Amino acid sequence: MQVAAIDRLRGHAFYPSDDVLATIPSLYETENVRLDDKVLHLHYFVGGCDWYIAELDRKTGEAFGWAQMAPGCGEWGYISLPELATIQAQAFGMTLPVERDLYFTPTTARYALSRFDD
Repeated sequence: MQVAAIDRLRGHAFYPSDDVLATIPSLYETENVRLDDKVLHLHYFVGGCDWYIAELDRKTGEAFGWAQMAPGCGEWGYISLPELATIQAQAFGMTLPVERDLYFTPTTARYALSRFDD
């Protein structure tokens, strides 16, 4: 399924507006910022999986951020947004695309990731 069809399934565009994308630092731009102090600009999710974006190469869609695929297994690393945009989970007979959190406000990792602390 192509991204446009998946966008129809998710009910909104995977990528935010160009104005929003322009506010996200480029890759390596915040490498001297402590991880807890990095600002997370986007949040994507499906099921129990979460991806938070701190830096972005707007040309390739390669991002740096934090992801958790299973409870207690979150880590910092690189995320391919074009690849993430095509992922679809199957649950209870439904197809669930990765969604962008439309209500997420950029915030520090310390605050945004505190909900994952057990």
